Amino acid sequence: MAENMKRFVGEHVIVTGGGSGFGQGIAHRFASEGAKVVVADVNKEWGEKVAAEIKGKGGTALFLSVDVSSEDSCIELVKKAAAAFGPVTIAVSNAGISETKSSALEITPDDWDRVYGVNVRGSFMFCRACANNMMENEVKGSITTISSIMGRSAKSMTGAYASSKAAVIMFTKCLAKCFAPMGIRVNSIAPGMAATNLYRQVEQEMMMEKDSFVPWIIEQCVNTGQLLIPRQAEPEDIAAAVAFLASKDASYITAQVLCVDGGMDWCW
Repeated sequence: MAENMKRFVGEHVIVTGGGSGFGQGIAHRFASEGAKVVVADVNKEWGEKVAAEIKGKGGTALFLSVDVSSEDSCIELVKKAAAAFGPVTIAVSNAGISETKSSALEITPDDWDRVYGVNVRGSFMFCRACANNMMENEVKGSITTISSIMGRSAKSMTGAYASSKAAVIMFTKCLAKCFAPMGIRVNSIAPGMAATNLYRQVEQEMMMEKDSFVPWIIEQCVNTGQLLIPRQAEPEDIAAAVAFLASKDASYITAQVLCVDGGMDWCW
């Protein structure tokens, strides 16, 4: 990327779930624009791999382990990140999981609690820990949560996942209002369909081959006019949107949900 496009030189970015999928793309995007990136993930192998990839390209990155469902782990993550790279200026809450049974009729209470523990409690605790660090250091920073178009449209499947993402959207708006006096902006990205591990269980239940569910549903949505751009979302699509919301170009934007979904949310 050209030097004049490096909007985040000197910025310190933490990306949870940075070891794979959207998080991996987001981490690479910020690093390519000059940021110091903490790749935070519960999976050490994945997180270290992404950090090594960034450093191999000449970027600055560090892997730190985190279990976002634990408040202590979120606080410790931010503490270690700040010790390594200075005050947090940009935070991306991307870590998320789905239920092991896709039907709302089959979700167990334990599965429901597990999904909410990561997607809702975990995202909230991480955002709050980052905001506290920003406020302590008088940083007018940016926080972006990753929700989903599933959180904006009811479906019979993915009951825990969809409702948890709806909760993420609402607490994003609440945090934006709470943190506004401190100059901290909070927004959310709602991705559309993408080939991520979230759909592995759905594929198993439907007896489909690995990585076949998303292409199938994309085809169905295109054929029925529910998808205006006829392809799935890619990590680069989400990363570009997150980078925009974190940049000075979005300095007057907060409490918003940006759907990066090829028009699917509009049609659903």
